[in-house]
Amino acid sequence: MKPPPTIRPATHSDLDDIWRIWKEVMEQDVYYPYDPAYTRQQIEAGWINLDNLIGVAELEGRVAGAYIVKPNQPGYGSHVANAAYMVDTPFRNMGIGKLLCAHSLQAAKAAGYRAMQFNLVVSTNTAAVKVWESFGFQRIGIVPEGFFHREKGFVDAYIYFRFL
Repeated sequence: MKPPPTIRPATHSDLDDIWRIWKEVMEQDVYYPYDPAYTRQQIEAGWINLDNLIGVAELEGRVAGAYIVKPNQPGYGSHVANAAYMVDTPFRNMGIGKLLCAHSLQAAKAAGYRAMQFNLVVSTNTAAVKVWESFGFQRIGIVPEGFFHREKGFVDAYIYFRFL
């Protein structure tokens, strides 16, 4: 039996692995709205940078997944966190997403956030929906056909919210 992954704060040396996982997930066109043509520089400007809270799941000496927590909105909306999660394909279905979520909620609360909101959860991502709801997130909105899924066409997107 494999030991569970270690969840720890990301360091500068993890950023290449996080970018690689991010890029792979974006190219799958089923979880996030970002065009795979976005450059690393564009993504680093808002997401993959150490100004945000970034945690990594390390397993077998590799970065197996990551979360990124940042303010959902600037200024007077910055007390609500927004987060992104990604698990490297070979490490999926091992509970790593759930571990990343648990760690990110603690890290966000410790950083002073009062709540967390997910602005676009693709309705067909049933694994993510199950995890978010198991952590007490409430679906507070539906964006009809808010995501274009590569295989299924236009599908709904959900907005989730939870106080910390």
